[in-house]
Amino acid sequence: MAEQGKSKTSDVPLYYVSSPFDIAYRNSISEYPVGPHSHNALECYFTLTDLPDVLLNDTVQAVPAGALLIIPAFCVHQLFHEVNIPYERYILTIHDKWLKSVLWESSAEYSYLSDSDHPVVVFPTDEKKEELIRHFDELLSHTDRSSLMALIHLFRLLDDIHSMKTALKDPKKTSSLPISTSQKKVNEIISYLNEHLSENISLSALAAHFYLHPDYLARLFKKHMHISIGQYITLQKISTAETLLREGKTVTEVQELLGFSSYAYFFRTFQKITGISPSKYRRLT
Repeated sequence: MAEQGKSKTSDVPLYYVSSPFDIAYRNSISEYPVGPHSHNALECYFTLTDLPDVLLNDTVQAVPAGALLIIPAFCVHQLFHEVNIPYERYILTIHDKWLKSVLWESSAEYSYLSDSDHPVVVFPTDEKKEELIRHFDELLSHTDRSSLMALIHLFRLLDDIHSMKTALKDPKKTSSLPISTSQKKVNEIISYLNEHLSENISLSALAAHFYLHPDYLARLFKKHMHISIGQYITLQKISTAETLLREGKTVTEVQELLGFSSYAYFFRTFQKITGISPSKYRRLT
C-alpha cells in the first residue's frame, strides 16, 4: 500500500525507472481468501470465474465470470472466491503516479481511473472478451514492460477498456450485479461504519442500531467480508488516513480526525498495515 519512489507526479517520465505496469495470468486453487485491502496502483481485473463476494469500496456483491473490474488506486476492495476450487483471472496493475503523468491529467474522460470512490464493473460482449484475452496475452509476452512495444500494447488495451466503459452510458447495455438480502444488509452496515469512522462504535451499539443480535451481526459481516468488524474499521481508517495524508493533513490532524486514542497507537497501526510510517508516507506523496 505504501507509495514507492520519490518522484513527484509531474516528474515521472514516460519510461519510468521501474516497470510502469505488471500483469499476471493465474488459474490456481486458493487455500484461503484474501481480505479487504488497497493498492497504490490501478488494477484491471478480468475474472474468468464467478466471484460470490466482491467488495468494491462500500458494496459487497456477486460478480459473474467474464466481468472486467476497474479498481482505482487506494480503493478498498476484496475479490473473494471460494477456496479449494480453480480460480482463473488476468490481473493488470499500473503504477498510479506513472499513469497520472501520461494519461488522466490531460483528459477528464479518464478521470474514472483515479476515482477511488467509484470503481467500475464492465460486462464485455463475447467478442470483446476474446479481444481482452488477446490484449492481456500480448502484454504477458513482454519481458521488458517498459519497452516501447509493451507500452503500445498497454495503451491499446486501455483504449479498448475505455470504449467498453463509455458504452455503459447506454442504460440498455448496463447489467445489474446480483446482491443477496444478506449482502444488502452488510452493505448497510459498511455504509454506517464509514459514516461514523471517527467514532468508537461498540458491537452492541451497532447491533442495536440495526435491530440485530450482536452475535448474528458479527457472523453475518464475517460471512461476506471474511474479516471481523473491528478489522474492517481499522483497515478503513488507515485507508482514509492515506487519503488525508496525501491531501496535506499532518499526522496529528489525521490521528485526531479518525479518532485514534493516541499518536503512538495511530503510528503503530498505520505502519503495521502499510509497512511504512505515516510521517514517511506523507513525505513520499
